[in-house]
Amino acid sequence: MAVYNPSGGVNVHVDKILTQISVAWPNAGLIGDQLFPLVPVQKQTDKYYIFGREGWLVVNDLRAPGTAANEIPGLALSTDTYYASEHSLQIPITDEERWNADNPLAPDRDGTELVTARVMLGRERAMQTLATTAANFASGSTVTLVGTQQWNDYINSDPISDMRTAKVTVNSRIFMNPNVGVLPYQVMAKLEDHPDFIERIKYSERGIVSADLIGAVLGIDKILIPGVGINTANEGQPSTLGYLWGKDALFAWVPPRAGLKIPAFAYEFGWSGNPGGSVQYVDRWREEVRKSDLVRVCRYYDIKLVAQGDAGTADAGKAIAAYLIKNAIA
Repeated sequence: MAVYNPSGGVNVHVDKILTQISVAWPNAGLIGDQLFPLVPVQKQTDKYYIFGREGWLVVNDLRAPGTAANEIPGLALSTDTYYASEHSLQIPITDEERWNADNPLAPDRDGTELVTARVMLGRERAMQTLATTAANFASGSTVTLVGTQQWNDYINSDPISDMRTAKVTVNSRIFMNPNVGVLPYQVMAKLEDHPDFIERIKYSERGIVSADLIGAVLGIDKILIPGVGINTANEGQPSTLGYLWGKDALFAWVPPRAGLKIPAFAYEFGWSGNPGGSVQYVDRWREEVRKSDLVRVCRYYDIKLVAQGDAGTADAGKAIAAYLIKNAIA
């Protein structure tokens, strides 16, 4: 590949330095990667196995002398596919911007960070949509709270019971407790003053409801509190601001690492066999007629809910390793 020449023609250069800036960019408030562990893949599209749950079947294993042992079939296998689409945005860095930039402004770095932020926000939005759509969950694995059930009703609501229902439901399907809870900022703000939690933790060292204390009450390893904002207005229109993760709560089993025969709520399949050689990279090129360098951030990925109900049932293709509470607060 030719070395990038800012004064040359339209030659595209994968920029290692800007890629490092993009990969290391601190995405404060984004939590999608903690729900969707990354699975690096070498093919842009391929199949992956979904294993059956025959390992939990109890069968007669008593063998009489001189007879063959009872023979069992192997695990049932079905497949699903992923396609790691390219998600990319670009920004021009003009000569005039470089000439006029004063410290601490750095147009190449600043442009890379801005484009990265927009690409990663789109990824987070896709993950949030997949993880909070009730139709994606198996029957009995989601509930919508209404009226006095919602946790902002400090007299009638019972958030601890609701969360324990989530925990027990996930365990009944995969025989493991959910280890990650998602309580978005607006939800957590209401729980901080909820009498049920205050009563449980009033004798703790701080006596203040926190993510760690909620996790301790429920026996859940990690509580995530996404607070990232989003502007849903059309380009050029006045801002319409809101919280990306809204008012839904989620409890899921997320393995410490992705792997074969390891159940998981969801994975991100990231293609690293692209020309950039990594799941996410930055390239740039010169457009002399515009007196600008173009900086582009690219990420190839697909996101999938991978622990699913049994094939041939109404829950086939539906998530079983998580429980969704819609409209946890009004």
